[in-house]
Amino acid sequence: MTKEKDPSINLKRLIIQTVGSIVLVLVIVFGLAYFFRNELLGFSEHFVRIFGYFGLFFGMILSDSLPAFVPPDAFLVLAISGEMDPISTILSMSVGSIIGGSIAYWIGLYLIPRFHLGRQMVLHYEDKLLPYIRKYGFGAVVLSALTPIPYSWMAYTVGTFKMPYRLFLLGSLFRFVRVSVYFYAMYIGWITGG
Repeated sequence: MTKEKDPSINLKRLIIQTVGSIVLVLVIVFGLAYFFRNELLGFSEHFVRIFGYFGLFFGMILSDSLPAFVPPDAFLVLAISGEMDPISTILSMSVGSIIGGSIAYWIGLYLIPRFHLGRQMVLHYEDKLLPYIRKYGFGAVVLSALTPIPYSWMAYTVGTFKMPYRLFLLGSLFRFVRVSVYFYAMYIGWITGG
């Protein structure tokens, strides 16, 4: 029995999309820094003063457990324009992201199978994510932690399919890499745009 190559999985395209999204984020932050620097500085100053690192941490928990909340990159922009410490920012956001993904995993494992609407939501994304899970298993979580594959939806899906939590958590540790890369790409955009 031979394995057929799944046409929906194209790692080369996924790598190109990832690099493209990093460049796009750099360009967007450059544009924000160039055209809206003062406005963004004022807003981020309030955010940092009121919420600080806890706001980044909690925002990432919400962002990666509720996929329609706020894109994680918005918090990075606030941290960079608010001149927050890079290491503390990366740590608080990465840990928050992993906790948010873990919440999504447990929702997928325990809640989604009990509710018809929840199952329908996962089925919508399952067709896109299942080929990655079938081909790469644990590696699918790593890919979603690093690339534009939606991390929270992958967490819901692997939870629903009962991937062992320790494997999910191990793959989720790559969120540290993603947050770091995007942080420094945005930082370059911010300093060159101003």
